[in-house]
Amino acid sequence: MYLNNNNGMNMKKFTSIVAIVLILMLGSCAKEGLNNDFKPYNNNELNDTAWVKNIGNTANIFSLADSLFQKVFFTDSIDLSKDQSIEFGDALELEFKGNTLTTSTGLLLDGKAKIEIIKIIKKGDFIKSFRPNSSNGFPLETGGAFFIRITKNGNELVLAPGTSMKIKWTDMEAPKPYMQVYYGKEGFPIPSSALDSAHNWYPDIDTSWIKPWIKNIGSNEKRGYLLESKKLRWISAHHVLNPTTKLTNIYGILPPNFTNKNTLVFAVFANSRTVLSLKSDFASRAFTTGNVPIGTKLTLVSISKIGKDFYLGTKLVNDVGSVVNYSFNPEKKNLAQILEYLNSL
Repeated sequence: MYLNNNNGMNMKKFTSIVAIVLILMLGSCAKEGLNNDFKPYNNNELNDTAWVKNIGNTANIFSLADSLFQKVFFTDSIDLSKDQSIEFGDALELEFKGNTLTTSTGLLLDGKAKIEIIKIIKKGDFIKSFRPNSSNGFPLETGGAFFIRITKNGNELVLAPGTSMKIKWTDMEAPKPYMQVYYGKEGFPIPSSALDSAHNWYPDIDTSWIKPWIKNIGSNEKRGYLLESKKLRWISAHHVLNPTTKLTNIYGILPPNFTNKNTLVFAVFANSRTVLSLKSDFASRAFTTGNVPIGTKLTLVSISKIGKDFYLGTKLVNDVGSVVNYSFNPEKKNLAQILEYLNSL
């Protein structure tokens, strides 16, 4: 009898212990289930989900921008004392007057100077150069843009007051008669990285329309713009979009690993040559831009660098307005694949 009672007590004790273990295990599983939207990675920057109010210069978005930035497209030399026209193939021509380029202090130089040009025509070019099409937060449509730098003995030159240069280029679309000259505002001092958070296109005080031109060569037709610029560096042909609908804000929402330290997001319009940058919104942990016309068809494009890996995300939006919050998941790509996609836009 004694042995039988003892066995019964031991069995009850064992059952109680098993029950307690099962409860603890179930509790643990329930806690893990709260984090099922985030997968931890051992010793990997993918674990960093923290957003910051002030993005430091060492954040991955800066090295990402430098990796994508479109390098100098044309280089040549000019004679500073002579009137001249320089042709870069059949798609771009610059016209300078002699003795119109000086140092920043107004010193007039002579002899040869080096000219460097970046030509920005396609939507993907504006993403790679991180110069979206907006002025003071409002969308613009573009006919093309340029970065023009002229140096002599390491000194960057400027156009003297009251002078100008002419830029003539072939565009990929039929020229529009209402484009205007815009210049690119830069941060001060000018950032060493391709990414410039202070960038803004602002109109020339002369708001007259840029002259379009068309030339027939046999059965071929060349068409584009003839722009007269009073400044060097960032120059463009733009006009403000004049929507007939109301404007709204849109938001791009990405998985927790994609933060404002490692990700850049753009909105690429389908029916106009317009690219907007979505700024990081710390409060909502999303990327956002405003003044988007309701009904716009666009594609959201995210580009990220986490550790040494690159990621590309896209989200087609057929009709802005019925929904303004858009979630999508980037995919791991190599740099060549991202550039190929941007070049196709």
